Amino acid sequence: MTSASGPIIVPLDGSKAAEQAIDDAKIITGYNGAAVVLLHVVDRDDFPAAEDFATARDNFATYAMRLASSAGIENAKAHTAEGKPGATILRYAREHQASMIIIATHGRGGFQATFIGSVADRVARGAECPVLLVPATRECVVRGPVVVALDGSGEGEEALAEGRALARYLSADVVLVSAYRLPPPVGVEFSYYSPSMLDSFKAATEEYLQKVALPGEQAYTVQGPAASAITETAAQVDSGLVVMASSGKGLAERIALGSTTGRVMHSLHRPLLIIPTGD
Repeated sequence: MTSASGPIIVPLDGSKAAEQAIDDAKIITGYNGAAVVLLHVVDRDDFPAAEDFATARDNFATYAMRLASSAGIENAKAHTAEGKPGATILRYAREHQASMIIIATHGRGGFQATFIGSVADRVARGAECPVLLVPATRECVVRGPVVVALDGSGEGEEALAEGRALARYLSADVVLVSAYRLPPPVGVEFSYYSPSMLDSFKAATEEYLQKVALPGEQAYTVQGPAASAITETAAQVDSGLVVMASSGKGLAERIALGSTTGRVMHSLHRPLLIIPTGD
């Protein structure tokens, strides 16, 4: 797990969609032993009177702790913060050295601070800790094989270590996936590539996966764009979780997880764990 030892942050906006993250928080707190903070972000301008803000804060605390109790989360607390949702979530996570942020991918509800959706995107891109994106439309918590996207870089292998640890905890299979394709042509003189070049890219990718795969792990080498390779493999194996680094590229830059992450975020429709890494 990441070196951060702080709480798991679960942003809530009062919607049923946002509540989908609660059951996942139960799983992750069992995995890393961290406390859970149910975080609500409000614009203080919506509550000009101090007593109105206090009432809203107390109402959220009652609601949030009821959710935690129903999910069986014992070490939880509710917190209401003021500010812009995305920036406030990131700041709170940073100041408290969060071990993970778990956020639904969309939602709208009755606490006025509507943020799940576009804010989830901002949080995923700006967080310094792992972010678990939870599709609000799914019917169950993380279940099924853990797919790890790899690109031959050290950053990608950081995600692999995390994915393996989670898979062990979940008693889930591990599936590795890496993509390869010809680089786009630059100029007329580079518009043709021999079939042997594509074969060499495939062979290099297969060799890499064979090197990093442990006994019992499945490895998929897929021709095409990285985002498509990841989402299609996840669907093929009915993955319960996809794990990928927020940056990293290797194997002749055939897959760049930094640019791929956004595409996967908006097309996967399965739980996605993004591991932040250095450039």
